[in-house]
Amino acid sequence: MYQQPRSRTEENAGRQGQPQTARPENTDISPAASESVTDEQGMAVEGVYIISVAARILDMHPQTLRKYERLGLINPGRTIGMLRLYSTEDIKKVRLIRYLSDELGLNLAGVEFALAAFDNMSAIKQRINARLEGIPAAQQVVHEEMDLLFQSLNLPNDH
Repeated sequence: MYQQPRSRTEENAGRQGQPQTARPENTDISPAASESVTDEQGMAVEGVYIISVAARILDMHPQTLRKYERLGLINPGRTIGMLRLYSTEDIKKVRLIRYLSDELGLNLAGVEFALAAFDNMSAIKQRINARLEGIPAAQQVVHEEMDLLFQSLNLPNDH
């Protein structure tokens, strides 16, 4: 006769003499939960994730992340042992890739083109803002116009 598998908490509760441990309440692994941490020297250290954790955060198969890397769409860091390390910026970029392919229907070549255009527009926005430093009215106009451009192209704005 088939018996339902028991969960770990049921198994732990069934053990005599051992206290039942509760799962921590805050187990959120979203990028917002671990954007940056301060190390011993007081420097901000950006969160990095190995491929299995990044895949879980993104709700996708690790092989998809490897494919994106092979195509040059993302470039995760590596440990000395060659483990891929995905930063929060890599996670954001993969979310953008997913948006471009799933929501806008672009193939991976189109995604590559769109990412290059997105990076160029972001760089232009930063250069213009740097040149207009000290002129808040002009910076505001550029900011609004770039927001409209990103919005018209259905791209997320990089504030």
